[in-house]
Amino acid sequence: MTERRSAFVLGGGVAGLTAAFGLADRGFRVTLLESRPTCGGRAYSTYDRVFAREVDNGFHVMLGCYRAMRSLCRRLGSEDGFQQAPRLQMGYRFGDGASTSLALSRLPVPLAMPPALLRLRIGAGARLRALFGMASVTLGAPSGWTFAEWLRRRWQRGEPADLLWRPLCLAVMNCEPEEADARMFLATLREAFFGGAASAALWVPEKTWGELIGAPAAPALMAAGVEVRTSARVASFEVRDGHVAAIHLAGKGQISTNGEDVVVSAMPWFALQRTLGDRAPAAIGRLQSAPIVTVYFDVAVGVPPPDEGPVTALVGGCPFHFLLRTPGESASRFALLSGGDRTLDGMSVAEVTASARDHVERYYPGVDLQQAVIRVRREQHATFVPDPATAGDRPSPGRLSGGPTNLFVCGDWTATGFPATLEGAARSSEQMLAAIS
Repeated sequence: MTERRSAFVLGGGVAGLTAAFGLADRGFRVTLLESRPTCGGRAYSTYDRVFAREVDNGFHVMLGCYRAMRSLCRRLGSEDGFQQAPRLQMGYRFGDGASTSLALSRLPVPLAMPPALLRLRIGAGARLRALFGMASVTLGAPSGWTFAEWLRRRWQRGEPADLLWRPLCLAVMNCEPEEADARMFLATLREAFFGGAASAALWVPEKTWGELIGAPAAPALMAAGVEVRTSARVASFEVRDGHVAAIHLAGKGQISTNGEDVVVSAMPWFALQRTLGDRAPAAIGRLQSAPIVTVYFDVAVGVPPPDEGPVTALVGGCPFHFLLRTPGESASRFALLSGGDRTLDGMSVAEVTASARDHVERYYPGVDLQQAVIRVRREQHATFVPDPATAGDRPSPGRLSGGPTNLFVCGDWTATGFPATLEGAARSSEQMLAAIS
């Protein structure tokens, strides 16, 4: 029986919340330690004094196939806080102001995708190649291939890559095809595109992530019997006799543990590396992070872009790739998102704002943004870079090989077979829980 064993979950993001609920359900006495004042991890919101409202640190969406993340939202009571489309529909904008869309029917995706691809505003040959590429997703890719290599080998370069594959790669992997691990990306596409119509549909938040995760997390955890300690940053571990014997908190003392207690790190890899110090596996030090930059617009006076749905890909856009809207909000409010692009690094807020404004004006001729209120949010360590070169450097969720015997790891950066998505984080905890006896 494990009902009297203690478990300490370090980190209150998606992985930490999933782990804490799972451990409590299995009878552990669980304490969750979160360094910030609220839970949520990298899906959080803060009050913006200029907009006079809460603004997310980044615009995150889900897919209908995100079963583990949906389960967590259900546990938090926030699953109804999304626009839950019954099928995939995504808009595209070209640099000359033209547009097209990928709109599937409600048939199963393998049946709905071919006619949808054949309606895209690209050349006839490109549409046929895109159809061949979608069929090739089932074949996967050899180990070591980047997604760019897959595009080359499957005759997808040119219009199919620009319109279909690059936006999908940026949305799911948060990096360019030249960096993305093809096997990991294709595994995600198989889940989304080879099931029912709803599996590929976009789930777009109608509320801020603070409302969806941060606010309901602590009450739901406490109702499950979990002790929640916020503003409790883990500084280091004390390891004795091969196990974590104490968790040292920055400026807040320590928590003693024993070999029977379970310590779960749901922290990002760089935080775990800092905490373990010399005991950290050298491999995780080779992982690189990718940013997400979101620029929020409020065009109360002027002419905003037309509302073409919650997600529009800017074909060939660089450094901004998507124009996004929160369902139910005024058409005057929208956001531009840059995923994994390093060209914005070192730019001032004014320079990022100017670049975002230029993008909107190029893709939407006729807009008037002269009096737009614009705010910038940067998340420099939003995800890890899922390149094939470091695929073997990430530990599997579970006991950390070579580490303290009672230390387990989870998180979107671990080797789950999925990219650093909300779903990858939730599934990492499910896999970690399976390793705890």
